Amino acid sequence: MVRTKLTAFATGILAGCVFAASASAASVTGIPSADGWAMAGHSLENGTYVKGSANYGFDVYSAALTVSPGSNLEITDANDSALDWLAGDTVLGVGGEFQSITPGDAGWGAINGNGVNSLLPAASGPKLQAKFGTSAASWFTSTVEPNSGNGNSSSSNGGGRVQVRSSAYFQAGTPNPGQTEPWTWDGNSQQVLVLDKDSHIDWDGASAQPSKYTARMIWNWNSTLQQITSWQLLLNVSLLERNAPGDFAGLYPAIGDPAIVTVQDGDNAYTDALVNVVPEPATIALLALGGLSLIRRKK
Repeated sequence: MVRTKLTAFATGILAGCVFAASASAASVTGIPSADGWAMAGHSLENGTYVKGSANYGFDVYSAALTVSPGSNLEITDANDSALDWLAGDTVLGVGGEFQSITPGDAGWGAINGNGVNSLLPAASGPKLQAKFGTSAASWFTSTVEPNSGNGNSSSSNGGGRVQVRSSAYFQAGTPNPGQTEPWTWDGNSQQVLVLDKDSHIDWDGASAQPSKYTARMIWNWNSTLQQITSWQLLLNVSLLERNAPGDFAGLYPAIGDPAIVTVQDGDNAYTDALVNVVPEPATIALLALGGLSLIRRKK
């Protein structure tokens, strides 16, 4: 299983270079595999699983994109041009597609506790989250099988991470009371959306937090299953740098840095998975193709 995974992953990196370069000119759809994003493994797989007892099972994806003219990531903010997503901006993305997995295929003797994806569908949730770490991050995956896990995904180990999340209370049909934005799972499927609340983006160590317009989210809703089946969370790091707090002394999230992808049952049980946002070999190939600029800058 490990050998197969490594071979498939290496092949995916090479293929992902070409797809990611072309995907940078296209619009995101909420389906990472359809957009040519690089798949890093399964959330419950040995080497990807970090911790959490929810046992949400999903293939984990990442990409680094350049905003292209005319794409649905070239976004004009009606109220503040300083928050526009401009052509040429670098965007880091992570996402997932819900998939089941057996303990053997995941590389464990067992998957304990909740059945894989038994919390789907749910009346509210799931909450979709990403922690975009920096080169100083020291997160690591679990050495024990799922149900609790002993990996590390603490914010304080993210090296100045930026956390992006959806609401824990999105639902189908009508918005929940207390939402700031009127988003629903079914009504806003495959739309690039701003985060629901200002607090849904958090920059660890910054004295002033970024605007929620620095990030975007998009998902795909399956009306037959009555649940979301895939999603993408996006952080515009160029916009983050343009509007960064002047006194922030940490590193910016960059291409090749790690990220934690989380699915949570409302505000309860969760599953954390670890991914690198477009691994370095793919990034080097993208540079050769005239794609993304690999520059990690310190404030």
